[in-house]
Amino acid sequence: MRRIALLGSVVLVVGISIVLAELATFPGMLFGGCTDVGVPEAQQQGVSLIGVEGSDLLYTPDGTNECSIPLPAVLLPIGLIVLGTGLVLSAR
Repeated sequence: MRRIALLGSVVLVVGISIVLAELATFPGMLFGGCTDVGVPEAQQQGVSLIGVEGSDLLYTPDGTNECSIPLPAVLLPIGLIVLGTGLVLSAR
């Protein structure tokens, strides 16, 4: 049981680390790219999701520019966090 909890903790830490690395490079993200229209600070409208196109998740960080990130780069850390949490909780 301790090995399962340890494995779950490691998987959880890896998932959270990937999320933090992606958030640290927001809005461009580690794996994606953005258009650069040059929106003045006063006109920014906030982050919103546009949708999925092909295998990319499209979003706008300011209401004007469009950014994309591959779905695996979004789903992998979420899956690792869910898996790690499940392993930790199942070891109790």
